[in-house]
Amino acid sequence: MDQSLIFVALLAAPAAGAAISLVPRDGVEVAASLASSAAAVLVSLFLLASGASGAFGLFYSDGLTRIMAITISSVFFTSVAYSWFYVRRINEPLIRFRWYYSLLDLFAFTMLLAVTVNDLGLVWIAIEATTVTSALLVALERQRTSVEAAWRYTLIVSAGLVASLLSVVFVYYSQGTLLISDLTGSSIRAGLLMPIAVGFALVGYGTKAGIAPMHAWLPDAHSEAPSPVSAMFSGILLPTSIYALVRTFNLLQGLASFGAMRNLLIGFGIFTALLAAIIMGHQRNYKRMLAYSSMENMGIILVGFALGGIGIVGAAVQIVAHAFAKSSAFYESGNILVAYESKSMAEVQGVAWRLKYSGHLFALSCLAVTGAPPFGVFVGEFMILTMALSTGNVALVLLLAAVYIYGFIGLNRQSVRMVFGQGSAGQQADGTTPGPAPRAAPQHEHWVSVAIPLANLAVALVIGVYMSPMLLQAAQGMVP
Repeated sequence: MDQSLIFVALLAAPAAGAAISLVPRDGVEVAASLASSAAAVLVSLFLLASGASGAFGLFYSDGLTRIMAITISSVFFTSVAYSWFYVRRINEPLIRFRWYYSLLDLFAFTMLLAVTVNDLGLVWIAIEATTVTSALLVALERQRTSVEAAWRYTLIVSAGLVASLLSVVFVYYSQGTLLISDLTGSSIRAGLLMPIAVGFALVGYGTKAGIAPMHAWLPDAHSEAPSPVSAMFSGILLPTSIYALVRTFNLLQGLASFGAMRNLLIGFGIFTALLAAIIMGHQRNYKRMLAYSSMENMGIILVGFALGGIGIVGAAVQIVAHAFAKSSAFYESGNILVAYESKSMAEVQGVAWRLKYSGHLFALSCLAVTGAPPFGVFVGEFMILTMALSTGNVALVLLLAAVYIYGFIGLNRQSVRMVFGQGSAGQQADGTTPGPAPRAAPQHEHWVSVAIPLANLAVALVIGVYMSPMLLQAAQGMVP
């Protein structure tokens, strides 16, 4: 069997779903998107199990490719499934729902294309295309703030990707090829252009990945987009951009400039993580809080890839575990938004009594994404910290520890107040201190709104408790 057909099938599934979703008949878009996303999961599982490595025509695969493919397709599937519950509650959507599902399918297609093609130029095109396919999704709910967030997202990341285009140009001018298989399979010619290319990739792809200080679009887009779209942004779009950056950075292996550029990436990563951890604990909008948590995780993941060794394995584990845990948190934030019609944490209190399952799942998801054992993010962060310890860089170890602790306290302190707090009954007429608000009556929760986030949270737990041999083999194969 021609193994390139695996990649064709992987890309054909969401592409077919996007086309069929446009058929003007009720229910077709949901069925087509569910079928296409489920097919993508099955194909990516087959790719992971096959251990395919090397060039396959237009495509390229290694451990990172296989891990990214299964993560993207899985979160894509659960986002489509959750969308069936969530989007029909939007009264005046910006676009018809069949266009929503079609764009969602194309969004997944562009990300899968970015992590499977054997050409850095095509990787750039695919990541640029993720902006085109997702911009309207951000503004789906037709609020002034969501439209502004969509424009800000489009303008900032497009400007950033100009820098990554220059990175591609410098790589080609320096090496004479953009084929990943050729660049990784032969010695890279030394020179000043390659570290410059990595620097531009850091700015360009780092903008799309939410690396500070190029992150200005991220909190707004994540908080204003519909929850299933926020889940895809946080869980798989940001790591896809990290993937492109890592592909370019790894070309410096063995060159004299590698050490300096590694320190640059570590510096940006730890700055991003620390900044996000500090800001996160002071948010008043729970979706923005989750957005800053995503920034924190991307910063830590970038540090892991830059450190190398077991840090790379930790970064790969954290990508997968964070994708499942954070998508679960965003789905539950959608449940909360539907019930409370507010994103303000001051107005969202006592979730555990009003939404029994969603409240507790939200609290658990926040624990999972902040590295609480035994969830998978803890395993990834522990590996990265272990690698930092092995380098003897005391400052880096202390900064990572500060990020872990501050991020854990900041996010979970806020989530506990939301889930178990009672809030205030309001100002009393005589000016006395108001007492606690009465607990809201329990609401019925749709089974889809509970089952999808529960399944994703369970995967994040399984990754921490039992590392799949296929996933571990793929992650270990990334270590040079």
